[in-house]
Amino acid sequence: MVTVRRALSLWGVGSPVLLVLSLVVAVVIAPAQDSAVDFEGRTIGRIEFVPPDQPFPRADLDRLLPFHPGSTLTRADIRAAIQKLYQTGRFADISIDAELEAEKVAVRITTKLTYFVSLVTIDGASDPPNKGQLMTASKLELGAEFADNDMEQAAQNILERLRANGLYGSTVQYHVDRIPATEEINIHFDVNSGTRARFDGVKLTGTFKESPASVIGQTRWRRGLGPLTFYGWREVTENRVQTGVNRVLQHFQRGDHLQARVTLDRLDYHDSTNTVTPTLLIDSGPILQVRPEGAKLSKGRLRQLIPIYQERTVDRSLLVEGRRNLVEYFQSQGYFDAQVDFDETSPEPGESLIDYRITRNARHKLIKIGITGNHFFDSETLRERIYITPVSFLRFRYGRYSQKMLDRDLETIRDLYRSNGFREVEVTAATVDDYKGKPGQISVTLAVKEGPQWKVSKLTIEGAPADDLEHLRSVLRSTDGEPFSETNVAADRDTILAYYYNNGYPDATFDWAQTPGPSPDRVDLRYVIHVGKREFVRAVLVRGLETTRPSLVAHRVLLGPGDPISQSRIAESQQKLYDLGIFSKVETAVQNPDGDEENKYVLFRLDEAKKYSYNVGFGAQLGRIGGGVITFDEPAGTTGFSPRVSLGVSRLNFLGAARTLSLQTRFSTIEQRVVTSYTAPQFTGNENLTLTVSGLFDVAQDIRTFASRRWEGSMQLAQRLSRANSVQYRFTYRRVTISDLKISPELIPLLSQPDRSGILSMTFIQDRRDDPINSHRGIYNTVDIGAALKQFGSETVFTRVLMRNSTYHPIKRDVVLARTLQFGYIQRVSGFPEIPLAERFFGGGATSLRAFPDNQAGPRDLQTGFPIGGNALLFHSTELRFPLIGDNIGGVLFHDMGNIYPELRDINFRFRQRNLQDFDYMVQDAGFGIRYRTPIGPLRVDFSLSPNPPRFFGFQGTLDQLLAGQGTLTTQRISVFQFHFSLGQTF
Repeated sequence: MVTVRRALSLWGVGSPVLLVLSLVVAVVIAPAQDSAVDFEGRTIGRIEFVPPDQPFPRADLDRLLPFHPGSTLTRADIRAAIQKLYQTGRFADISIDAELEAEKVAVRITTKLTYFVSLVTIDGASDPPNKGQLMTASKLELGAEFADNDMEQAAQNILERLRANGLYGSTVQYHVDRIPATEEINIHFDVNSGTRARFDGVKLTGTFKESPASVIGQTRWRRGLGPLTFYGWREVTENRVQTGVNRVLQHFQRGDHLQARVTLDRLDYHDSTNTVTPTLLIDSGPILQVRPEGAKLSKGRLRQLIPIYQERTVDRSLLVEGRRNLVEYFQSQGYFDAQVDFDETSPEPGESLIDYRITRNARHKLIKIGITGNHFFDSETLRERIYITPVSFLRFRYGRYSQKMLDRDLETIRDLYRSNGFREVEVTAATVDDYKGKPGQISVTLAVKEGPQWKVSKLTIEGAPADDLEHLRSVLRSTDGEPFSETNVAADRDTILAYYYNNGYPDATFDWAQTPGPSPDRVDLRYVIHVGKREFVRAVLVRGLETTRPSLVAHRVLLGPGDPISQSRIAESQQKLYDLGIFSKVETAVQNPDGDEENKYVLFRLDEAKKYSYNVGFGAQLGRIGGGVITFDEPAGTTGFSPRVSLGVSRLNFLGAARTLSLQTRFSTIEQRVVTSYTAPQFTGNENLTLTVSGLFDVAQDIRTFASRRWEGSMQLAQRLSRANSVQYRFTYRRVTISDLKISPELIPLLSQPDRSGILSMTFIQDRRDDPINSHRGIYNTVDIGAALKQFGSETVFTRVLMRNSTYHPIKRDVVLARTLQFGYIQRVSGFPEIPLAERFFGGGATSLRAFPDNQAGPRDLQTGFPIGGNALLFHSTELRFPLIGDNIGGVLFHDMGNIYPELRDINFRFRQRNLQDFDYMVQDAGFGIRYRTPIGPLRVDFSLSPNPPRFFGFQGTLDQLLAGQGTLTTQRISVFQFHFSLGQTF
């Protein structure tokens, strides 16, 4: 018998290991009288595999064997058979023996399978550490080869992670399930966490002058304040320990002990009390002072520029880097000739002093940047890549310039030319002081010497299959006649390897060479590709699903049996699974990656996210909500502040179908809202469909004329038609009651009735903006069409159209001209009641017409002056957006015009109000806004002035006087000045 064990795992043809194996086989075979050697040269009658179920079909196994029934048995063939079977990576043990049957030899091949890590589960663990941290600690990688001795080390790693989090009494049990059909090993850990230990004190060692109580208080490991400890000590977690040590360190470093060191010397666990005593080793270090001389710098700026504050140590290299940073900072402030030096001294024992001597010299302004010698690229193209900037009003008062910036710009231009074949390009800079005879002004001229452009004379591709050549040449940069550069070759390398990696060739390699072409400045390129062996998907194995429907995952996995193994498709499948929002982790791997087999399993291991998620938010609304004479409840409004709190809970992956149930609430002084919703993304398995069913209860006073109470239910199906276009189909049924009406008594019976509406609507959205949060170019269109019909339960029958068109045009770098047009119309069907207040258009405010406070535009009650809305609207806004100060603060000049109108026929372009009863004219405003860039969108403040705000009659008196027909009318108006504070661009 010949046996090969797993220890020989690095076989290769002609390798020393193979030579040793051959000798071992020879030694085993030679002395055995009843083994395969006795049948050397005999004819093979049959070949049997034990067990019969093997990881390959029998036809594939027969192709791997160098012998077959009818051939002659030899030692060399036995060795070759063992090697080929073993190199597949699918077998842990292989043994071959033979026996005589009817003058022929029966060969029996006995195998033991190799297993690979698939599913790993951990149950019973207390958080922290969470399951993800414990799985990482186990070091059992998906798809990796499994060995029995891995389990003890994995369990020990998990125990270490548990004990680091105070779970000293925890135990870990495990068991494994083997799946022979797919050679998977499923590993299950059962954790008994026990009781988490608590701190019971802190030992402090080392040199420091702080009181022990003060230092211990910085750790926050005990409850209570100051010396009060009757609340006890906190539980031990790894994060709490590390955070406490860092707090102590930061405490010392804030006191100019920049070189302080605080380390956790040890954690002493007391089994009898289940408590832990940390020991901290503290070295407060010398008192360090950094002192700038010759220029004023804030402490915060100094800490930002000198890297010793970030590195928490002092050495010469960091001090030199700080000198360079200071020079660059002062150069950016206009001191282009600034010089900085430093000295390090120790005036007292235990003290260290670093003096930075700063000589700013004269302040300059960068007035002009010129570019000469460029022919292949125009100057505008080069300017887009230059960071130095000439002086501009407010934003860069002295320009943006430093030697480091200039050097970087020169190299950027060189790289641009080199990538386009100009291998000998030279770019230099010349600086002129006292530009145009004015002291302190400088100009910089960038001189480009392009040199010849090198091009590819001929590209030869070797090693690629003939069927791939046409495709490869269509995607390569360095084809015949194109510019030659190493940058393009590197891009071609990535393109070629990505193509083959994504078509099942994981071992593909690329090499290239160049030779002189037929003429100067021409090269011949040769690409040499070794594609290697192609691999295909045997099957896709999905593991880890508990409540999620398998079909939901199967529809989003883009590979199937027989497909080439594509890393891009695996990654895209992974992203589609993440997009469902129900998995906290999606791992992918190829089983047996190093095995020499054509068909391999692709593994997906999914960790389902927690079923419930919660959110809490705080905010506020601030703005000038009107102005003018204070009258009956102030119809024109006042400056207001409304705090807001939001709470929400969501149930994810409802019924295992990636559906979401959510309850969201919002409470403020002007609105109380509760919304429940059921969302089904990728409805019916179509990733372009999303179904949403929602219910709403809302109490609002955002329109000063009345308070509303709304009950609403809706169903919406959203369909994505293309990347830019989508459509929403919606049915809404709502009932709205009106209260606290502040209008003339004659209108109250007409407008205070409850409104019941059933509306079928459709919205088309076209979004071609480059950035929806802060757009610089593109177009945004929406069209919303709806109908409230009696058949849908509506008391009032009407149709409704609301359209918007927004465009964004870049004028020059960072300057954008944006405009938007909004048009709306409600058509009442004759014979039915008037359009109720709840369905009318209300407008004005931060996102429509900034001449008005929120919802103050349009028709008004002629007796009280409160807005009553309209059935038509037309707004137009234009904004010029530009940088203002630095890179984060921008400015906006804007102009708005428009209004809310009673009916479509009342829309006109008249800019003058005829009398106090006339509101059907175009109100205008112009103003200035500030935008501060934040990660979630620009923070904005707008100040507007209106030359023609409406005047109107307002009621002066009490509500009782109004109802009794008493009180007096006074002339009021919307304030000429308005300000609005919000987040995000206006449109």
